[in-house]
Amino acid sequence: MLSISLGPLVISISQLIIFLGLGIFWGLTYLLTRQHLLQKAILDTVFKAVVVGFLASRLAFVFTMWDAYQGNWWQLFNISDGGFIGYYGWLSGIVVLAFYARGKKAVMKNYAIAGFVGFCSMIIPNFALSIYQTGVQLPQSVVHNIQGQQVNLQNFKGKPVVINFWASWCPPCRKEMPVLQAAQKNNPNITVAFVNQGEDLHTVKAFLNEQQLDLNHVFFDQSSNVSRESGAAGLPTTLFYNNQG
Repeated sequence: MLSISLGPLVISISQLIIFLGLGIFWGLTYLLTRQHLLQKAILDTVFKAVVVGFLASRLAFVFTMWDAYQGNWWQLFNISDGGFIGYYGWLSGIVVLAFYARGKKAVMKNYAIAGFVGFCSMIIPNFALSIYQTGVQLPQSVVHNIQGQQVNLQNFKGKPVVINFWASWCPPCRKEMPVLQAAQKNNPNITVAFVNQGEDLHTVKAFLNEQQLDLNHVFFDQSSNVSRESGAAGLPTTLFYNNQG
């Protein structure tokens, strides 16, 4: 998953494509309603729909991962973990638009036209992104193992590789760890690497002991060079590579 970093905030390319689509939707709605006496109210409704959609997609994710957030309440507000369930957001936004446009066929028509164009504007970039991602190779930046030795993930070429970027403070990461541990033990023909982001050895060991996790291939990427090279957007991010890397 490709991403860009804006200070502490990590935004995936797919999220940027969504912002593009929303921007086109807003811009086209503006143009279509520029002669409308209620244009300000119409554009305010678009803003409300975006906010409600954002909150709905985040809350849906939080409720899905509710157990993992216990004891880490501040992480509820840490949207840099990329925790959103998109279709709840889209559905909620559409409901808001439909509610405020009820009985106003012309406004509803404008929303429909702008929505169709915005949707189409996201298809091609998403298609191109999916094609590009199939060619992304194993990162070349080195990581460190628990013994402090440098490891190049390129050395795992020869069989399929799964790289999981994680941190102990990340509730979704904590929740999926037992599943990934089972996958590692049940699939010896696949290398599953756990690349921790920004934490020290003591913190990671304490977490693994606390959760009673027995993992192989635990690595440290304290400067996040590997995650940036891989385009990892938020935590957790899991990437899959074939046997050719």
